[in-house]
Amino acid sequence: MRVSTSMIYDQGTANLNRQTAAFLKVQNQLATGRRMINPSDDPVAAARALEVTQSRDMNSQFLDNQNAARDALRTTEISLTSLGDLLQNVRESAIRAGNGSLNDSQRGMIATELRQQFSQLLSIANARDANGEFMFAGFGLAAGETQAYEGSVEAGVTANGDQGQRKLQVSAARQLTISNSGFEVFESVDRVGGGKQSVFDTVRNLITALETPGASTTGAALPVALGNIDQALDNALRVRADVGARSAELDALENAGTALDVQYQSTLSVLQDLDYNVAITNSAKLQTALTAAQKTFMQASQLSLFNYL
Repeated sequence: MRVSTSMIYDQGTANLNRQTAAFLKVQNQLATGRRMINPSDDPVAAARALEVTQSRDMNSQFLDNQNAARDALRTTEISLTSLGDLLQNVRESAIRAGNGSLNDSQRGMIATELRQQFSQLLSIANARDANGEFMFAGFGLAAGETQAYEGSVEAGVTANGDQGQRKLQVSAARQLTISNSGFEVFESVDRVGGGKQSVFDTVRNLITALETPGASTTGAALPVALGNIDQALDNALRVRADVGARSAELDALENAGTALDVQYQSTLSVLQDLDYNVAITNSAKLQTALTAAQKTFMQASQLSLFNYL
């Protein structure tokens, strides 16, 4: 077989291109810290890395949802704490009103205090969350458009919301309730003697009794009012305990999600990250081979019969 000058150049050029491409690939790996520059470098690992990345991104979204859920539950717990403190103050006012030595004017002064506490109760029921939505308005109302409750001692209180509850997907298999309806917190309260009664009516009835002249009327109403206030307190504590249980569940889910995120990162590191010791060694070898190939090509390209004449 006769070897032409053209063949020598073509083969030399092809060899140099291969050596240069291999060297540049390692240099790119060193610059990016990644073993796989293109999916074709390792198709199996690239496919696995894509799956893990998608799972990690989904887990990150769950962690974000858990933070949002925790903020919502924390805001709810603050409102329930305020409700419990308020009802405790109402109870103390009712106990003071039961003093048989008080006259109508003195009981009326306590009723005035209770009216202020009634206004505070309405404020708690119309509390907003971090997004500006009424916390106890249920699920169906547009955010910020209609308050959950409105009314007065004289007219009574009207609920504008519904009994819906807002939920967030906090894990692949768990949708967590992040709100409580006003019906559950303020309206569905056991009443002394049976049935249900709202917290608003409990306080309204107590105010009406204290503002009605005559100790005998007040004396008959106070035991019932105290019993209903205690029921309202128990209900607030029950709801608060439920919120606490959901918060504890979030803590467990967050711990699991954080551990899973670390696992995903570790798996991706194995699949994608570069072993710098191996890469530096390969770079040195390839650079030596490329230098040798360049010298060989230069020597081969200068061969001619005229060199021997």
